[in-house]
Amino acid sequence: MTERRRQRGARREVPADMQPDLGRYVSHLENAVYKGIANEVAPYQLVPLDVYMLMICMETGEVTATQLAQMLPVDASRISRLVTGLADKGLVRRRRLRSDRRIVMLRLTPDGNRLVNEVNRRMQNYYGRLTEGVSQRDMRVFANTAMKIVANYQAMHQA
Repeated sequence: MTERRRQRGARREVPADMQPDLGRYVSHLENAVYKGIANEVAPYQLVPLDVYMLMICMETGEVTATQLAQMLPVDASRISRLVTGLADKGLVRRRRLRSDRRIVMLRLTPDGNRLVNEVNRRMQNYYGRLTEGVSQRDMRVFANTAMKIVANYQAMHQA
């Protein structure tokens, strides 16, 4: 094996003065994604968190507010306000469990389902414009890097 191959495969530490400013990069990326999504969903009188909640409901079938609070970066009281707004718009339906009346299950209504599909198409179009000129390889590298950082975070905060 050549020295060059060995170096390519070896895990190298980046000198501290060359460490990327992860917070700044993530902030800029989050801004581009979040504000773009906000613009895409504004015609529906929604905010991105509404959409994320609706998408989780679609993916899971039914979900509790507690589960939503674990999946989204907001506290339980904000989740409650968001759910109330979505229920008032007729996009989600609440159902209390008979076995435990304290637990409220959330499910998309048919209108909510249609809206999520429509908004999802708009978001995919936006993501396509946002990633224009980014190769599939670059996206795979980005996704793998992001997953490693998230895994490191989760490992640091377990226990």
